Amino acid sequence: MFDIEPARRAGRPLGAPETRRNCLDVAERLFAAGGFAGTGLRDIAARAGVTGATLAYHFGSKEKLYGAVLARIADSILPYLPPTPPMPSDPASVAGLIERFLDWALDHRHYATLLLRELMENPDRARKAKRWYLLPLIEAYAAAIRAGQERGTVGPVDPEMTAFHATGAITHFAASTVTIQRMLALDHEAEAVDRFRRTLRDSLVAMLAPAAAGEA
Repeated sequence: MFDIEPARRAGRPLGAPETRRNCLDVAERLFAAGGFAGTGLRDIAARAGVTGATLAYHFGSKEKLYGAVLARIADSILPYLPPTPPMPSDPASVAGLIERFLDWALDHRHYATLLLRELMENPDRARKAKRWYLLPLIEAYAAAIRAGQERGTVGPVDPEMTAFHATGAITHFAASTVTIQRMLALDHEAEAVDRFRRTLRDSLVAMLAPAAAGEA
């Protein structure tokens, strides 16, 4: 699914930052393509052009390497998070805020694929997890929804579950855009993206709308 070129400069010094970055570049794409269980350290080392000892020097274990990849994904989302207060408070602006996650997912396709795999394959790791790399994203969207609820401009939805619902739909779409395009016989991927973006925005606005007067 992904083209992964072997490293051009094997045998870099053990402590070189570029070696670590290169290993992460390769690891994140292999994990996205094969999942955690389906990707071995030998595969990563071979594609990165380093020895297993070098990989162990930088990351210690497969679990720690995978954690470093997840941390990298979380860092890549930071520029797409909401600005500092004041928070947007009406349904359209909150929807626009969450739509930024779609921009991130389209800019980082293999990250979205990796996240989808993680959600499907991680029950055992989730039971042991001590850090949730995407929690700041969910918290930021939930905070924006609550800000609107406090102003009476957003309806009585569950803030966290609404955030999970939207980010899950976005992640699934970004990981399966080509499939959706082919299933719907669309000529261009951009058409699938535009249709999903409109549907996402309209759905969020409808979900977040305050209850009409007289409604329970």
